[in-house]
Amino acid sequence: MARVSWVQSGSIYHRVEGDVRNLEKLTGGIYEVGLDLSGWHLIKTGDKFVFDYKVYHLQRNFIDHIKKTYSETHGNLGVLFNGVRGTGKTVTAKILANELDLPIVLVKSMGEHNPGLISYLSSFNFDCIFFFDEFEKQFSEGDCSILQIMDGVYNSEFRKIFLLTTNDLAINPNLMSRPSRIRYVREFGNLEQEIVEEFLNDELKDQSCKDELIDYVDSLTISTIDILKAIVEEVNIHGIDEFLKFKNSFNVENAHYTYYTICGEIDESDLMEHHYDVNTFIKELASYKGRYELDQKFRSALEAASSDEEREKLKNDYYESIRREAYFDYESVYNQDKSWNKLRIGKDRFNGETVVKIDLEKRVVVTKYMSRFNFYFIENPTAKPSLYKDPGTLGYVL
Repeated sequence: MARVSWVQSGSIYHRVEGDVRNLEKLTGGIYEVGLDLSGWHLIKTGDKFVFDYKVYHLQRNFIDHIKKTYSETHGNLGVLFNGVRGTGKTVTAKILANELDLPIVLVKSMGEHNPGLISYLSSFNFDCIFFFDEFEKQFSEGDCSILQIMDGVYNSEFRKIFLLTTNDLAINPNLMSRPSRIRYVREFGNLEQEIVEEFLNDELKDQSCKDELIDYVDSLTISTIDILKAIVEEVNIHGIDEFLKFKNSFNVENAHYTYYTICGEIDESDLMEHHYDVNTFIKELASYKGRYELDQKFRSALEAASSDEEREKLKNDYYESIRREAYFDYESVYNQDKSWNKLRIGKDRFNGETVVKIDLEKRVVVTKYMSRFNFYFIENPTAKPSLYKDPGTLGYVL
């Protein structure tokens, strides 16, 4: 029969079965908050967060930065880790919690019992970490109860570390732009190329297709470890050719690049008439392009024009003065699913036209449509994929 003991707290007595130890403060470990007929209590679930897999995308420098801040400051400290699932935010938060070497209390919403939960957490007379995973799902934007603990309304003598993870920042606005509550907000986004390469080196069976997979991952709107694992598993099972054959059926979303270009064009017959090849004509266009961009007199006249007809005449006169058969204009190229400098000649399209030449030095993509060559000088060569389908009104206006 289990031993029965009674624990006295003031005039209140709690019946407890089993051995009882009286602790002045909580020892290290991971604890969940519980509520039953006997009241609020903590349940120890482990000593540390454990990872039975290799951790990728760990932001070691950021972890060390927070630890130094913690060691050289006093009072409460809050850190918010934000990003979509699989970007490493929760793993990073857990490793930080492990290394701070304090009791870790996992906090989840208790619904109608939240006021009691806040009061209970506020009664802790020891330093500890409050860990909120997917905070925005646990506490609504209008819920201000957690602010009472962050501001040290109760037990300000003891230090509390608040680690919050969110999938989006739909949280109480009083938490933002308030370093006394949340000192750091860390965004977790797409995987960096070195992380992708490290994972492929570890898990990809056929290393000969590694570069092709790196390009594919780079073409995605969102890249996470979870997505990368699924891609590698597909390739390991089916091979790279079969994977690419059915890639449009794979449940991921391609990124969409938006490029702003200065475009020149020439007909193939005119190119041959002047004994030009494509490389020579790129150099010729590059010199004209500079004049096109810098001619402020033309721009001023265009702005002062009072009608569309006058503007059109100015354009035509100007183009004729700086080109032979080349025609320049600003053009925005939307919804490209691959970076301009990774397009494949003869296979990929730019602005819906077949790519025939890429000049990395002059940042130009040459395409051919029927008998016409188009020369796209890329004005924003380091553009990142846009998460938005509709480019809106962004772009150059001439």
